[in-house]
Amino acid sequence: MSKESNFVIYCMERYRYYKRLSGAEVAKIFETYGIYGYITKYFESLHTMGDRYIVQDIDDYIRGLVM
Repeated sequence: MSKESNFVIYCMERYRYYKRLSGAEVAKIFETYGIYGYITKYFESLHTMGDRYIVQDIDDYIRGLVM
């Protein structure tokens, strides 16, 4: 598994934990809003950030798509 793939899984787990969601709920959100691609595209900068920043960044990205 690539380091990017491992990081996507890590982000999913952190998002699940902070949002108190199930794995299936997080997978649906990530699929619906293209979060898998977003995390992979910005891996170089995201993997240096803390958990809360990553979760907030994902929320900001989703909010930007919804507006």
